[in-house]
Amino acid sequence: MLRDVKLTGPEDRISEPFKGKFGDEKTNFRNFTSRFVYFQLEEPAIKNASIAKVQIRFKDELAKGYVFKVGAHSAPQWNYKWNLLYDPFQRQLEEEYDTIYADSNISVYSLNDNASIFSDLTDLFSDLEAESTLAIQPSVSLFPGTDELLEDEITAMNTTVDTTLRGKHTFLTYVDGNEISIDIEKQDLNWYNGTDDLRMEIVSGTGKTVASAIIPDDGDITDHRGLGKTQISHIRSTGLNRGTYKIIVDANDDTLIKKLRVSSSKLVVENNLFVYTPTRLFTLTEEEQPVSLMTLHEEGLQIIDISNKNTTCNVTIDKIAVTQHAKIGPSSSLQEINIPAGDLKIASKIYFSFTEGSYFDPVKCNVVPLENNFDWLKKNNVDYVIMKNRSVISENGWVIAETEWNIDDLYIRNNILGFSTNIEHPADSSQIDIPVDWIKIILE
Repeated sequence: MLRDVKLTGPEDRISEPFKGKFGDEKTNFRNFTSRFVYFQLEEPAIKNASIAKVQIRFKDELAKGYVFKVGAHSAPQWNYKWNLLYDPFQRQLEEEYDTIYADSNISVYSLNDNASIFSDLTDLFSDLEAESTLAIQPSVSLFPGTDELLEDEITAMNTTVDTTLRGKHTFLTYVDGNEISIDIEKQDLNWYNGTDDLRMEIVSGTGKTVASAIIPDDGDITDHRGLGKTQISHIRSTGLNRGTYKIIVDANDDTLIKKLRVSSSKLVVENNLFVYTPTRLFTLTEEEQPVSLMTLHEEGLQIIDISNKNTTCNVTIDKIAVTQHAKIGPSSSLQEINIPAGDLKIASKIYFSFTEGSYFDPVKCNVVPLENNFDWLKKNNVDYVIMKNRSVISENGWVIAETEWNIDDLYIRNNILGFSTNIEHPADSSQIDIPVDWIKIILE
């Protein structure tokens, strides 16, 4: 069924239509001259949909540093759930640096001169030097895992995480033999309406999923704030090569990970974690690294101790929903982080273990989450960049890009769903003049 998408302006943020020919194509487009331009769809059938997609056909005339976002109305007043529609960073990266590997999913760029070109990702990872810095887009799951550990670092024991964690976490473990098995316990908080599924994947260094499992919602989708029943799942994968693997536990913040047991003596959690109960963490970094700490409730107000063999420092968490900043390292020995009250969100670019013996360095070289900023690349001495290939279509000088939302996350009133564009630059949003040919909304 075809319906009209209504462009609601404001009128001073869009040009009059440009009609004519562009090459062999008849055109009828407008220029968007401001960050925010609004449009909406009125459709009774929207109540029966689960996904809303927006496609926009426009010209890629974004200057360096600009991105094109689209927001869908998510709550009364001016509240939007923003998605990235298009970022020209990858196009600009391709123009300035060599592509040394590409397949249907990802591209790898070298910021160094005279870099070799690879047809196999495994060969590229094998060629990396330990001192290299590799920036990986956060949505890319592949990574250059360490191939082997010293024999005295490996034991036959399992690793168990008894600390209760909340929400999504990514772990890295080392497979010494040819198989791995994992036991996980899940419990729903039931603080929010809706289903609370947990999805778990074991992923190899080249991004291949070698095993997966789903623990569904416990059957209670209400928000009565009573803990649900404990659910248990087991996952096992055989025929593996020796090396590092990721364990991705994908769950929302209404879900607790009560226990995780892995058939390996080595297990760390990557970058960000949300500890629900008191715990101790261990990390090792030879350079000073920033760490952000935040609690959402009064129960999480506490003093965090960070110590190594020689020094101890304290970080006071005395405000709710306010990020406190700390420094970890540099240290040549393991540092211990004591979290006496739990209920703490931790954001960083380092790895943490839950026991001293299970800590290991899971990657072959220095790996950092990519920020789409050329100054950031230079500041962090990045040698290689890995990005997902853009999910865009080039057509007669135009670009067609797409993004989507779950209908359950959006605000619909009188069968009307509103949207806004946001063509933004972090420092300067005054130079906007982007031709937009059409906007299409797809309900599924």
